[in-house]
Amino acid sequence: MTKNLNKPSDEEILKSQIDMDLVTKLLKSNITTYQISKMTGVTLGNLFQIRNGKRKIRNLKITTAYLLSEYAKKIGIK
Repeated sequence: MTKNLNKPSDEEILKSQIDMDLVTKLLKSNITTYQISKMTGVTLGNLFQIRNGKRKIRNLKITTAYLLSEYAKKIGIK
C-alpha cells in the first residue's frame, strides 16, 4: 500500500502537470472509492458524486484534481 498524499502547497500545484485523463481512468477503475479517499484525502462524498455522475470531473477543484492525478501516477495508472 502506498503512503497517503499530503495536502499540496500552492507552489506544488502550480509546478505540477495535472493529467485529467489519468483522473478519469482512476475514477473509472475498480479501485474502491474508500481506497481512493483514504489515500488522497478527497472526501468519500465528493468521490461518490463524481462516480455516480452527480458531479462532473471537469468541475473539480484544482487541489482535488491534483491529488487524484498524483495518486493515479503513484499507483501506475496509464
